[in-house]
Amino acid sequence: MGIPHRLAAEYPTRCLQLLNAAEPYARRANLVGSFALLTAAAVLTIPLERARAKHFLHRERDLELTTMIGGLDKVLFCDAPFWGKEPPVGWRQSHIVKNFDAPAEWIARDGKHPLTEDAQDFLPRKPTIAVLRALRNALAHGNVIYLNKDGQEREGELVHLLAFLSRYEEGEEQQAKSESYRLIVTTEDEFLRFVKRWADWIGYRAIDDKQVEAA
Repeated sequence: MGIPHRLAAEYPTRCLQLLNAAEPYARRANLVGSFALLTAAAVLTIPLERARAKHFLHRERDLELTTMIGGLDKVLFCDAPFWGKEPPVGWRQSHIVKNFDAPAEWIARDGKHPLTEDAQDFLPRKPTIAVLRALRNALAHGNVIYLNKDGQEREGELVHLLAFLSRYEEGEEQQAKSESYRLIVTTEDEFLRFVKRWADWIGYRAIDDKQVEAA
């Protein structure tokens, strides 16, 4: 039975059920990346938006959800509670300053291509909520790029990496110029694992047992 007034917390759990049921087919069809994206936008956006106190559907009973998400501002993404005992592997974050629409020609703040081995990686020191918001923004605006195992965008080749671009506007000057994007890159398997771990963590754990019993 559904819990209409707890949609923000219950919906990720329903998504997880669908993910687990459909994942075998996605893997057989080599559609893991597309499969992860299919649910990621909603399973991230709905809880993040409804946890905001100024959202018009936010209610007092959403306080547990709000507390959980609010706490993510105090923990690094690599140490986020939803990872459990298996921390993230193969994630990178950079700031693209040139050639936003040409992955092969991306230039990061350090002047290097962000996927080169010695390029700056900001992810290890980023709070979880900052990474989640960047992912959410990229998904909401369609700023997602399929890359092959070499980090290249090539027609007809299998997807291995997913790249997410989110406008980086810090202060009035950058907002006026709009010359930088946050870039987050990870493998399709890691992104699917993230979506599943997030859905499991934010799901029924954000619902007070008394609320469930009373529903």
